[in-house]
This record gives sequence, C-alpha cells and structure tokens, in this order.
Amino acid sequence: MAQFRIPNRDQLLMLETVDLNSIAPVGSAVYTIDKIVNSLDTSDIENKYDIKDPMGRPPFHPKTLIKVGLYALHNCRFSTRKMEQDTRYNLCYKYLTGNEVIDHTTFAKFFTNYTDYVTELFSQTALICKEKNLIEFEILGIDTEKVKADASYKQTKSLDNIQKDIDKIKKNLKKLLEKADEVDEAETKALEKRLDKIKSAEKILKERLNEKCKDKKEPEIKEILKKTKVNITDPDGSVMSQANGEHNVMYAVTTTTDTKDDIITGFVVKGEANDNAVLFEAIEESEANIGSGHEHIVADSGFGSYENFEEGKRRELDLLIPDKRKEVEEKGKTSKGEYDRSHFEYNKEKDNYRCPTSNILEMEREIIGRDGREKIIYSNDSACGRCKVKNLCTKSENGGRKIIRDANEEIKDEMRKKLNSEEGKENYVKRAHSAESPYGDMKHNKKFRGFMRRGIAKVSMECSLIFMLHNILKLSEVLLKSTLFG
Repeated sequence: MAQFRIPNRDQLLMLETVDLNSIAPVGSAVYTIDKIVNSLDTSDIENKYDIKDPMGRPPFHPKTLIKVGLYALHNCRFSTRKMEQDTRYNLCYKYLTGNEVIDHTTFAKFFTNYTDYVTELFSQTALICKEKNLIEFEILGIDTEKVKADASYKQTKSLDNIQKDIDKIKKNLKKLLEKADEVDEAETKALEKRLDKIKSAEKILKERLNEKCKDKKEPEIKEILKKTKVNITDPDGSVMSQANGEHNVMYAVTTTTDTKDDIITGFVVKGEANDNAVLFEAIEESEANIGSGHEHIVADSGFGSYENFEEGKRRELDLLIPDKRKEVEEKGKTSKGEYDRSHFEYNKEKDNYRCPTSNILEMEREIIGRDGREKIIYSNDSACGRCKVKNLCTKSENGGRKIIRDANEEIKDEMRKKLNSEEGKENYVKRAHSAESPYGDMKHNKKFRGFMRRGIAKVSMECSLIFMLHNILKLSEVLLKSTLFG
C-alpha cells in the first residue's frame, strides 16, 4: 500500500550502538520540536502529494521536513545545503529523520512549493500555547523590526533608471542578433532573463506610483516619482534606513506578543515601513489566530497617530500608545527648550493659548494640513512684536509665533493622561521585553539577521518558521511538567 516514509527510530545504527530515542530527552529543543510538529495538522500539504505513484521512492513526510527546518533555525544553520549536511552527520537530525539523509533540493522544493501552507501552520502553534494557558489575554505588546532582504541596495532603481536600463538591454540584444553568425546564446538568454526581471519590477513600480500619486498635485507627483523606487532583485522589499545610518533593502515585520509568557500571537510582513498603517491589521491577525482580543494593547510611538487613536476609540480598544513628541517633551529635548509648544498652556473654555511670557494667542484661522487633517492656527502678532524673547521663540521676522493645533487634539491628551496614570505606566513597561525580545532572540541567538528567500510570500514563510520555533521552545517547560502528548 502506498504511503509516506515515516522515520523509523527503533533501529541501531550500523557500526554504532546508538538508540535514536535516547538522543532527545524530554525538554530538549529537538524533542519539543518533534512532539509539537507531530501534533500539527498538515493534511493540506499531504493532500498535494501523489503518494500512489508507484514510480520512485516514497516522499518524505512534510512534518519531517518542517522539523528539520525548525531545528536548523535553532542551530543557526537555515541553509538547505547545511540541512542536508546535518541530516548526514548530526545525530539530532538523524533522530528527526530516522537516519535518513535528505537532499538539499528536497528542502528547497518543499519550502518553495508549499510556501503558503507552511506559513499558515504558525497559527496552530499559537493555539497550542493558548490551550496550555501560556496566553492570558491581558496585555498585547506590538513592535516592528526591519529585517534585511536578500537583495543588493545597488539594484534599487527609479522609473527613469529602469526605462534607461530597458533601452540599454534592447540595444545590446539588437547588436547580438545582427551578428547572425556569431550569436552567443548564453549571453542572449542572460540579457533576455535580465530584461524580463526589469520589466516585472517596472510593472510593480508603476502600480505603486499609481497608488501614491492618486489625488496628488503636480509638484507632489514629481517628488513621488523621484523618491519612489523598486529593487530589481526583490521588488517586494524596499530601501529602509537603519539605526546605524545604513540603507538596505528590507522588510518590515510587525509582531503581536502576549506579555504573560512572551508568546507571539501573530505577525504581519510588509515591503514598506509604516507602523501607523499596520497597527489594526496586526491586532486583527492576532485575534484571528487565537480567537480572542486582549484587554490592553500596547505599542511604541511609531504607532502613535491621531488616526490610530480615533480608530481605537471607535473600535472600543484600550490602546496605550505614546505620540511621537511625548518622550522628547518629557525629557526636555525639544529644539526650542522652554519656548516649545508644549510650554504653551491651552485654555479649553476660552479656546486660546497662554505663552511662557503670559501673552494670549487667539484663534487665527482653520486650515487643512499636509496630512489632510483639519488644523487650527493660534497667534498674536502684535504681542510677539513687542516681546523681548521673540528671537528665542520664533524665526519669523514680520509675524509672530504660531501654534498649530489638531482639531481633535483632545484625543492625544486623553492618551497621555492614560499613559501617565499608575496603571498605564505599569502596563506600558511590560511591553518592552515581550515585544522586543523575540527579535533579539532571532538576530543574536539564532543569528537570523537577513532573509534567505525573495518575495513577500517566501519571506512570510521564513517568519512563520522563526516565530513557530519561538513559541515551540516556550512549550518546553510545559512538556517537562506534563505528559502533554501521551
């Protein structure tokens, strides 16, 4: 009867007296990975195999390949060639495969052909953590990390540069074809392949430009055309700045983490960094994976915007997110020091501001800001003209200081009040370790500092595996304390 090859561990290896079952004690990484993956439902992948085909050897079970991939990540060896090498020489891998050597092409084809199915397995590990009470649904920490793509920064081009490259390749192809007797097929194929790649990237870039230029004026469109670029090698990624000042092609990975045991409940991968835009998508992903929301949702100032505060209130979510100026103002690091707008006192009843020298700034007019939001300008040019410290407060020579207030600034003030409360401070502190430690573990312990595959689908699959591994290892203690899997 046709069937999958299942690892046979009830054997003694030739020339060695090693019982494979002795390799993985309860609580070890290899044991935990084996037990958790065995509990996952991989039927969607299994059904894609034609195991009734009598030709050739039976295929390796998908769970075996996933186990090896996870253990390879744990050992900082997430390369298909290194996986093959480890299944050949490493006893822990032999435990997972039943002393079978798996070729690197088998791993490569599996992770390529079943990318989406592997990605979907992450939610099952989150549910197992929920079932074992590792998630308490009190505080959900959110954070975003930029991770390098497998692409060179030098291959990032604007629409103008792409069109120049296309013209150049077409000219070179024409020259080659004109020399009918001396056509270099290898060179011709290489140029044609490069041309297809650039045209594919051009299509993606045009779609992005159409979206960004929608309802924009001519000067803004010119600026967008100049700044918006696409990477030829990996068009889904984009150039992002890093804390060290470097610029690289990267992906923005946003995770949601339950703060009780640092269990990752969901993740979202984007080709562009925009924390404000991804906040609610990340929250929804977490809820979809574990079936329920959290009491408090905590994120850093990168997610702090009026739109998010308003949407959170509309959804009746208890958000704890500082705005981008809060920390700077509290530490006194503002550029104008004691004359920063935070030192101008707003009077809600009279709808005016009192400046640090006690002059009153009245409402001047309403405007629509660059962000499309309604703003109110407050000023008092005559008082500023007589003020002795005007040069410390404003650079305006003819006019005076102007304070621009959002029409719904009260929602920001409410958020600050909540963050400054004792409960708010206590809850916000819990976010840092839970939300940021998975990335520290990924980059420093697992040495996973850049994706090995290209395209957002395959990058999401790699994220799924690394975060599955994170959750699986959190279950080690549970396995030690109970006979969870019989």
